[in-house]
Amino acid sequence: MIAIALILLFLAGFFIVSLISEKFSLTERIGFGFPVGLGIVTFIMMIADWFGGRIATTNSMILTCIVCAVAFTIVIAAQKKKFVESLVPTFDFSWFNLLWVLLLIFLIWVEYHNFAKCMYFPTYDRDSMAGFDTIGYLAAQEHTYKGLSIFTGDYMPRMHNPGSCISYLPMLQFSYAYIYSLGAETSKAIPAFFYLSFIIAFYGMAKRTMSHTAAMFATLAMVFTPEMISFSSLSATNVMQAAMASTGLIYVCMWCNEKKKELLVMGALLLAINHWLRAEGIVFGCTAGILVLLQCVRKKAAWSNLIIPILTLIPTITFMLYSASCNLTSESAIITRLYWDAEKAGIIYDGAWKLLSQLTFYGWAFLIMLIAVIANGYYSVKEKDNLNVLLAFCLSLILYYFVLYHVDYKWDSINNVLAYSAKRFMFCYVPIAWYYTCNSKIVQSGFNWIEKTCGLK
Repeated sequence: MIAIALILLFLAGFFIVSLISEKFSLTERIGFGFPVGLGIVTFIMMIADWFGGRIATTNSMILTCIVCAVAFTIVIAAQKKKFVESLVPTFDFSWFNLLWVLLLIFLIWVEYHNFAKCMYFPTYDRDSMAGFDTIGYLAAQEHTYKGLSIFTGDYMPRMHNPGSCISYLPMLQFSYAYIYSLGAETSKAIPAFFYLSFIIAFYGMAKRTMSHTAAMFATLAMVFTPEMISFSSLSATNVMQAAMASTGLIYVCMWCNEKKKELLVMGALLLAINHWLRAEGIVFGCTAGILVLLQCVRKKAAWSNLIIPILTLIPTITFMLYSASCNLTSESAIITRLYWDAEKAGIIYDGAWKLLSQLTFYGWAFLIMLIAVIANGYYSVKEKDNLNVLLAFCLSLILYYFVLYHVDYKWDSINNVLAYSAKRFMFCYVPIAWYYTCNSKIVQSGFNWIEKTCGLK
């Protein structure tokens, strides 16, 4: 039952990505299939729960089958022969070389052990035990999310205080409720398959704009990020958000260069799932909106394109309406007035730089990116090489710390937020950093030389 459900989730996402465009490679569609399917199904689960639907085995399977069948029917009706033709892989191994093979072997070896670790150990991280996993398990047992017993004030008096788990965006909680409703003993299949899918998707996305060898190197380098791969086997939202936020923003950057509508739509879909995972992910949606706005101002794109990044807010707005009507709200901690706190600003500024220079958490990602920015400076100025990716990285980073500055931390200190929450949020920038580095012209020329001299041409 569980295996069938996971396959159907994957197929639903596969068909949805194919519906956006049959031009996406099989690697991209296979990689994004599970995350997209999971995001769509859990969002519909919330809508169903809102109107009295039960979270139960039969309902979960029926919902998944319906989403999969509808997506398949639409893609066949819309694309017909093109969709079938797109399923036939193209075989061009002129680029094939030993370095790519060695990188792939290392990647498979690392992810095999990471996947096995994730599936073997039950949920034990504090945040999941106190929130995500426990809430998902209880929702499956009580067959509801909005009416959960632990959300009642008499059971947990401080449930509606600032920072409470009651106000967390519930994609992960519904994902765990989904898998538990099917009889799973643990929820670890969700993070395990999500991260595996992300690795495949990132490689497929990266090789759109760089050589196969460079894409494989970027993927392996990202996987070797110490703290990020450690969290990928836990049951929290951070790595999942990083997967959707980074790839979504990179697709928007690709659209800025190529103006292919499917890239913008795909980026928006992934950013919407990012919004569905965590509230602070809105900084990436805002960044995407600014990037699209700049293209419209420079008259390189139609103003109607602005509608697409705005639509990424649908999950957030829908959840706000759902939570308000079901009394799932907590006291707001957002400071909406203009103010200046030099001490707080100084702490955030110092904390940001400490995190960016932290090799223990993020490996060499940000340092190597800085070197690539400097080394690629000529091409950045002369040919505007990779400028949109660099702008997206810097702008979203500034927006995030701007958001931190405007939060009133009544439940914790700003130092703890920087040491823990911000540390994990920085995972979102690691894939962007490696994509920028390996996609920069000066680095790309090196990988092109490898494929030209060591490949099968």
